[in-house]
Amino acid sequence: MAQARPDSTGKAARKPSPVRLSGGLNAYAGLYMASGIEGRNQPSPFGISGNVTVTLPGGIALPFSAVLGNQGTSFRQPFNQFGVSPTYKWATVHAGYRNVNFSPFTLAGHTFLGGGVELNPGKLRLGAVYGRFNKAIASTLAEPDVIPSYKRTGYAVKVGYGTAGNYVDLVMLRAADDSASIQSVAPTAAQTVKPAENLVVGATSRLLILKHITVELDAAVSAYTRDVRASEVSAEGKSPLVRFFGQLFTPRLSTQLTQATQAALGYKGKNAGIKLQYKRIDPNFQTMGAYYFQSDIESYAVAPNLSVLEGKLRLSGSYGIQFDNLGNNKNARTGRKIGSLVVSYNPGTKFGLDLQLTNYGISQQAGIRPLIDTLKLAQNNLAATTNLRYTLQKEDVMQVFTLTTTYQKLSDLNASTAGQTENTNINLNLGYFYQQTVTGWGVNGMVSYTETQLPVAVGTENRLVRFFGPTIGATQSFLKNKLTTSLNGSYLVNQQSGITGKVINASANAGYQIAKRQTVSLSLLYLNSNTGIASQTFNEFRGNLGYGITF
Repeated sequence: MAQARPDSTGKAARKPSPVRLSGGLNAYAGLYMASGIEGRNQPSPFGISGNVTVTLPGGIALPFSAVLGNQGTSFRQPFNQFGVSPTYKWATVHAGYRNVNFSPFTLAGHTFLGGGVELNPGKLRLGAVYGRFNKAIASTLAEPDVIPSYKRTGYAVKVGYGTAGNYVDLVMLRAADDSASIQSVAPTAAQTVKPAENLVVGATSRLLILKHITVELDAAVSAYTRDVRASEVSAEGKSPLVRFFGQLFTPRLSTQLTQATQAALGYKGKNAGIKLQYKRIDPNFQTMGAYYFQSDIESYAVAPNLSVLEGKLRLSGSYGIQFDNLGNNKNARTGRKIGSLVVSYNPGTKFGLDLQLTNYGISQQAGIRPLIDTLKLAQNNLAATTNLRYTLQKEDVMQVFTLTTTYQKLSDLNASTAGQTENTNINLNLGYFYQQTVTGWGVNGMVSYTETQLPVAVGTENRLVRFFGPTIGATQSFLKNKLTTSLNGSYLVNQQSGITGKVINASANAGYQIAKRQTVSLSLLYLNSNTGIASQTFNEFRGNLGYGITF
């Protein structure tokens, strides 16, 4: 029988464990009290959460996680979705509830219950998944507000070549609803549910050319049938491509063929760069591999950047235009102009300045009908933010002074609607941070001021709203940093419509390391809100005791 060899100290070396466990466990119990309002939490909330990763020989990792907690007066076990994605070298296997990304316009993070595999031997990029994308849900007389859905199953495959940052992939997704999974749903004024099916074919790539030029492309064509019960139509064409996809998808009267494309061409040099971007998504573009798309848009953008003074001054910005009504079937075409500028100046370690400007404009042009002047949309939103910081650093003490200002103005270019929309916001924050690195003692403070000029529609005499007040805090470590404590408090005054109110927040936190991998924590929070109106005055108290262990 083989024996373990001794190490350099003469002791027998331990054999590597075939299975390793790592993770953590957290438990908490709390207290909640409120007066003046209805409680917004359980009187005695409690819960436990944990995560475990099982590492098998060869580097195969199996992550697990679970959460248990109480809801109201009953106990619920909300952990009802489980999935693992173990990886071994260039192979990853998906099982259970998973969400996988193949490309932005095909399979893009939709959660499914099933399985799949991703293989990357060398520069070959392969992937395939299959599962249930939607669960069958039927509305009942007991729950008439439940939105029904058909059972939806589907699969997606990916074939590509390249590395993680330099590749070309082809992707196909096929999914369909089971019309027999629930009883036929009668359409209502609020919703219409019909069994659908979808075939999406797309390409995605990230290419690096000549070390300085990058090309990005995401494109897809989607054939989406909104009702599989509609009559079939014959697909014209005898090419092998049409015959191949005709075996996977049946065109019907309710089928719509749409496309989506986004592309970018970029140059990145030592001190400067630029990126040109284009996007077009047809009206009603959909894929069953994603939850939501903003469709019916076309946009162009340019984003340059520059670094000068040996990197001490950095400038970046972007400017773009976007418009809709690509099918010329809306009453109006809405256009947007978006510009931004970011300046960062750091001449040394003590002083720094950041400036950010954004300008967002929106306007409309006549579509299939002439625009009514009183309803025409024409607005401009300007925002500017500056951040100044000054740092004093000594051997064991650090002090930081900060000043942040924000200005935002919404201008309505339509005189008929300006009184209901125009507003101006100003925010100022002056902060101070002090920390002793050896003792663990630290204090921080901030004074904030916010002023909002509301639209004329709210009243010509009470348009101005103000919020201002201080926030202070302190931290201290004890017992060789095993015990950490902090106190924080804020007093915020608000003035509006001739009424002055206040909001007081106070919190205390403590954490103690009882062992190398075990900690206990205590947090107390108090809120007193007094808007100046008796019916809107309330108090809240929250307490929480927690325990955590890692292994």
